[in-house]
Amino acid sequence: MTLKNIKKVILAGFAVVFFILFFGNTFVEAVNNKVIEDVRPKKNILILHSYNEGLAWTSDQNTGIIETIEKEYPNTSTYVEYMDWKNYPTTSILSYLTDYFEFKYKHKRLDLIITTDDAAFKFALLNRKQLFSDAPIVFSGVNQENISEIAGSYKNYTGVIENIDPTETFRIALRINPHIKKVYVVFDNSESGLSTGGLVMDKAKAMNLEPIPMNRMSFHELLQQVSKLDNTSIVFFATYYSDGNGKMLEFNLASREISKYSSVPLYHQYDFGLNKGAFGGEMLSGTLCGNYAAKLAVRILKGESASDIKIISPKATRVVFDYEQLKRFEVPVWKLPKSAEIINKPFSFFETYKRLVMCVIGVFAVLTLFLIILLVYIRKIKNIRKQLYMSNEELTQTYEELVASDEELKHQLDEIRSIQKSLSQSEEKYTFLALHDVLTGLPNRRSLIEDSNGLLSGNSEKKLALLFIDMDNFKYINDTMGHEFGDELINKASQRLKAALKDFGTLYRLGGDEFILLIHDIENQFEAEEFMCQVLQSFKDEFEIRNSVLHITFSIGAALYPDHGNSIEDLIKCADIAMYKAKEQGKNRYVLYDKDMDKAFSERMTIEKLLHTAMEKNEFEVYYQPQFDLETQKVTGLEALLRWKSSELGNVSPIKFIQVAEDTHLIIPLGEWVLKQACAFIKELHDKGLKDLTVSVNISTIQILQSGFTRKIIDIINSYKLNPECLELEITETILIESFTTVFRKLNKLKKMGIRIALDDFGKGYSSLNYLKQLPISTLKIDKSFIDSVSIDEEGRTITRHIITLGRSLGMTIIAEGVEYTEQLEYLRKYHCDRIQGYLFSKPLPGEDVKKLLNV
Repeated sequence: MTLKNIKKVILAGFAVVFFILFFGNTFVEAVNNKVIEDVRPKKNILILHSYNEGLAWTSDQNTGIIETIEKEYPNTSTYVEYMDWKNYPTTSILSYLTDYFEFKYKHKRLDLIITTDDAAFKFALLNRKQLFSDAPIVFSGVNQENISEIAGSYKNYTGVIENIDPTETFRIALRINPHIKKVYVVFDNSESGLSTGGLVMDKAKAMNLEPIPMNRMSFHELLQQVSKLDNTSIVFFATYYSDGNGKMLEFNLASREISKYSSVPLYHQYDFGLNKGAFGGEMLSGTLCGNYAAKLAVRILKGESASDIKIISPKATRVVFDYEQLKRFEVPVWKLPKSAEIINKPFSFFETYKRLVMCVIGVFAVLTLFLIILLVYIRKIKNIRKQLYMSNEELTQTYEELVASDEELKHQLDEIRSIQKSLSQSEEKYTFLALHDVLTGLPNRRSLIEDSNGLLSGNSEKKLALLFIDMDNFKYINDTMGHEFGDELINKASQRLKAALKDFGTLYRLGGDEFILLIHDIENQFEAEEFMCQVLQSFKDEFEIRNSVLHITFSIGAALYPDHGNSIEDLIKCADIAMYKAKEQGKNRYVLYDKDMDKAFSERMTIEKLLHTAMEKNEFEVYYQPQFDLETQKVTGLEALLRWKSSELGNVSPIKFIQVAEDTHLIIPLGEWVLKQACAFIKELHDKGLKDLTVSVNISTIQILQSGFTRKIIDIINSYKLNPECLELEITETILIESFTTVFRKLNKLKKMGIRIALDDFGKGYSSLNYLKQLPISTLKIDKSFIDSVSIDEEGRTITRHIITLGRSLGMTIIAEGVEYTEQLEYLRKYHCDRIQGYLFSKPLPGEDVKKLLNV
């Protein structure tokens, strides 16, 4: 054996010895630790909480205690009890708890008691000898002032002081806003609330701030107060579970409501206020307090005496702020301490992946270096290639001669390839056209059926959602603006639908303004509903087409697989039924299919079918409901109301057939017929001496947006030789939202001719004061829902009074609809309502009955 080989053997031997010593020692140490842990005696621990289990402060302390004990002394049996002192602060509950704990722990040896907050600490001291094996106590959540009062002369305890010191929070608040002078302190009148509130106010005084307690206020008064605060104030939330009247409050709701109404930041004493309206601050952490208490408990479990362990007052706080609240009060992040945590902060790629970004930059630098080296070598290669090119020129010339002789064959081959490519493209084109819509390029019905065969076959584990989407009022747009305009609108709408869909499913066009949206792999119907909301939201912005601005909406019906059908035809049918239900409910909404809709859909189809022949069969009749003038006590006006007595269905409610008439555009001839009937009737009454009587006729959105609408109204008035001032047209607030500019122009023209314009069902929709000022409104009709509330509550009476005052201040005639009780009449008369309409005076009557009422 050579000397070199002997050295290799010796080195290998040393390596083996080192490996055995190192890993053997590690293994022995691990075994010893495990043995020590296993022989450590098992301990019984009682964790006694003052408050209820659902209280966030209590839950956080409990979590901190258990986490630390399980980590540092796992060989324990832990029992957790809750006194619920905040909800039941009475001596009777103490008696009950004494009996309960005596029954449960009398024969169980307890080695340690950990208490949270004042009530549990006090109860454990008083009863540990009788109930809890005279075990040592570790307390948490008790402030400095209460320790000596509670403990007295007792021994064998230690703990963690709840250090309530908002000083740092006040310093941060002054740093953010140096103008702060007052601190409004929110606390309740419980033992802990008064104690905590007093400490907070003392600290505020020490900072030369004026503390203002809010413990005597009702919750409503408190909300009113905080909503009026100016820039010189802040609100500090201490301990608050009931208002000044003793009304119990849910913490989360109270915190959120105060934050919502407060005009200044809401600072919190405890970190469980985060995500519940808290602005932030240096906040006490229940988890940290629990950690500290558990560490003291572990020392006792390991043999130390509780009396020998000093009571500690650690800084169990976190400096935390809510980014959403910072944004709300326009507070820049740089004003906060550098150590502050910020929750709900928007995602920052650089901050999150800083190391990765730096690594990428380093890689790019190395690559750049390699690139430079590569360029140098490329330069050398170019020189070599130049030399090769010169030497290869002869060979190239020879090669070109050979290529020239083969040129004709190559040309023929190119032609063959071109023909093959053309045939392939034609085949792809026709295949695409067979499966796609020509206008939008979207997959068509045939494509939907083919796709569904694969998706629906044997796939019942995952749900599918089929959305039937139909544009509202598209027929009107297509008829009035032209088919080319309609095609362009369909195209743009499909693009917006595709953008909303993203990668969650497939969009198909059935034809016209109908689309199908197939969403794959949803968990439940709530996912489908959430997606339908997103689709409707995507159309809140207007479309601009050929210098015209349109706001369009969609009605959506949805069906789920396999809940509502096992075939694509069944799903389309169910979704179509649900879509019609959405249109019935007012359009611009979605409805999920329910089997009960089948009956309603069938009824709607029947109504739609019979409506087309109802006018020819003279099944319609106009009724009139009188309007009484409160000053003259006379009938001064009539409202024309359409009634339908079908030969097959009997009396059909206007609620059922008016919407169908609008959807099918039958409302246009129907509305014109009603207007003519009303004008003929009022003309007859005028001829019999009732010259001052007026008649009002309801006008729908579709009617007023028709081209030639104003001309038609004028022609009808002239044909009956009526004074325009005797006719009043009633519109709803919905018309204003759908096409304000067009409506304004047409109504203004009619108003200038003397025709009165009434705004029907005021307060039920979304009209603004700006609309009321701009539009030529002559009459304001208060919706029946407000009149009903006059007899019920003060809020309804107040709203009704303000509507009357508003209308009169704008010079309008005020009419109250649906008056049914004398109490309503007296209230309306008191606040100078002009006219009354309702069953208290008269229900809607046929024309002949109206004549009898008027003694004609």
